[in-house]
Amino acid sequence: MNSSTRTAILLLLPIVFYQPTRADGLSRLFTTAQQRAALNAERDKPPPPPPPDETGNPPPPQKRPRYITFNGLIVRSQGPSTVWINGSNNLFQPDFRVELDQKADITVPIFLYNSKQTIQLKPGQTVNTLDGTIKDNFKQPSLNHE
Repeated sequence: MNSSTRTAILLLLPIVFYQPTRADGLSRLFTTAQQRAALNAERDKPPPPPPPDETGNPPPPQKRPRYITFNGLIVRSQGPSTVWINGSNNLFQPDFRVELDQKADITVPIFLYNSKQTIQLKPGQTVNTLDGTIKDNFKQPSLNHE
C-alpha cells in the first residue's frame, strides 16, 4: 500500500465510525435572572436547626467557638460580597452570624448568639471569645477553631 492510499484511509476512517451524539439530557450551564435570584435567596437563608436525636430530644446547644478568625473579604462592585470566617464562607455559624449589610469599609460585625455581643473584626484578625481580646494573625501562632 502506498503512502497516499494509507493517508486517504486514515482520513476516511473517522468518517466511517462517526456516530452523532446529542446533549438532550443536559441543562443550561448559566441560569436566568429569576433562577439566580432564587439561588441567592436560598444561599442567604440560615441553616435549618439540627434534627432531634433518636430519643426525640433536641441536641444539646453547641458551645461557642473559643476563637473566631476573619480570614478574608471580597467586595464586588456588582453582586454580593463574600466573607470567610474560620475558613468558611457560610455567614450563619452554629453560635454566631455575620451581617455583611452592616459592614463598615473592611470591618465586619460578628454577632454572638448566646451573649448578644457584637464583635468588629478586620481581615486577618482573630478574637478570643472568652475574654474578648482581638489579635492580628501575624502576632500569634495558628489556632484550632474548635
